[in-house]
Parts: sequence; structure tokens; C-alpha cells
Amino acid sequence: MSLDDYWQENKRFVMGVLAGVILFFIGTSVIDSVYGEDLRATRSAIARTQRKLKDPLYSSSDRAQAQEENDRLQEAFERLVRSTRFVPQAHFQLDPNLGSPANQYRRAFARVLEKISTRSNRANMQFDTTLGMPKLSPTRENEIVRYLEALDLVEEVLEYSILAGMDRVDRIQCRLDPGLNSRTGLERVERTRVTFTVTGTSLAITRILAWSQRSPHDPAVDPRRGRSLVIADVEVVPARGKRDEVRVDVTFLVVRLAKDVEASDADFQEA
Repeated sequence: MSLDDYWQENKRFVMGVLAGVILFFIGTSVIDSVYGEDLRATRSAIARTQRKLKDPLYSSSDRAQAQEENDRLQEAFERLVRSTRFVPQAHFQLDPNLGSPANQYRRAFARVLEKISTRSNRANMQFDTTLGMPKLSPTRENEIVRYLEALDLVEEVLEYSILAGMDRVDRIQCRLDPGLNSRTGLERVERTRVTFTVTGTSLAITRILAWSQRSPHDPAVDPRRGRSLVIADVEVVPARGKRDEVRVDVTFLVVRLAKDVEASDADFQEA
């Protein structure tokens, strides 16, 4: 078959192929003119990234510096935890060998009430004999643990009040963290609020607040030496008719961290 015969027989096919080739080059040219720059930039960025990935992102000095900073932050965090966490004295902690939690709570309450009553009578200071505890003794173990901690704080503040020469402690109110028995549960920081309404001289008030930040007791006889109490709020109102007397509402916090809650529950259950 001659070329002329092939052309006559297949010219439609040949023309279609030529048209396709022409359209391909035209399309490639258009795409390159529109997207070529972006494509080249993307390829260049990929190449740079691949080169960077071959080298370590951080040098040994960078890692050492990061470790030092992490150590400093960890140390600062531990100091903060130590300064805010409330650690109750041993006789305000549940002991599985000393009977039921409810009985331990009642004994602790009676012990504090008797101790403070004796000392306050000598100092002629009136105080709220409920000690801020609920009228009905708590029965849930998780609540008993918190009320015992609050009772420890109450005893300490009342002792400061007696030492400071306070006239009276009109009211004590203890409120557990709302999340304790809620569906949402506790947050990472649990707060039991203990509010005291006290009346006395401004000097006596100042002493209580100062001592709450650092116990004035002899460390040889009082293990609370150096334990600071967290103050959440202080509201001072001048007493009516007495210039040298003030009425103060001061709220202290018994702070628990999430890991403290888990540890205390686990310890009692294991015992």
C-alpha cells in the first residue's frame, strides 16, 4: 500500500491523532503558564523540607537547655504543690486499725472540742462549739476524710485565736468542694472552704493571719511548725460602737490535688 493510499484510507484517524497531539501541547502550555510557578515552588519547598529532615531538628545543646528548663519548671511546680497542699496531722487521718471511719470522726471531734473548750475558758474567748461541722455526723467515707482535714485546720485557727487574744469566734462554716459528690466529679484541684467569723482587736486579727502563714509554736512540740494555711478571702468590717474592735470573715482552703485523692482512697482500701 502506498502512502497516498494509506492517507486516503486513514486520513480521519491521522487527523484525529494530530489534533490530539496539538491539543496536548496547547493544554500543557496553558497549565504551565497558569500553575507552573506554583508547582515549581511546591517542588522546591518539598526539596528543602527533605533536606532539613536529613539533619537533626535540635542540637545537643538545645536538648540540654530544654532539659534544664524542664527541671526548673518541675522544681517550681513541686514548691507550689508543697506550699498549697494541706497535709493533716496523723490523728486527723483515718486509720483502718482504729475502728470505723464514723467512730474515728466522732472521737476526733470530741477531742478537739474538749481541748479548745478548756483553753478558751482560761482565755475567756467564746467560740462556735459546732466547730463548723455538720449537725448530723457524716457517714460517707470520702466526706469523713475531708471533714477530718477541716477539723485539723479549725483546731489550728482556734488555737491561734486564743494565743492572739481574740474576743470571740462567732461562727465557723465548713463547705466541701461541690464536685465531691456531683456527676461531673472533682477538678484537678479540690478545695474545702472553712470560713471563720471572728471579733476582736485589729492586732489580734493581724496575729492570726500572720501565724496562719507560719506557725508560732515550738517545732519540738508542734509538728505543724512551718505549715502555711491557704487564705482564699478576708473581709473586715468595723464593729459597731467600738473603735478598737473589728469583725472579720476569713476563709481558709484545705487544698487537695487529684493524685492526693487517688492515693488516700487507695491506701485505705488496701489496708
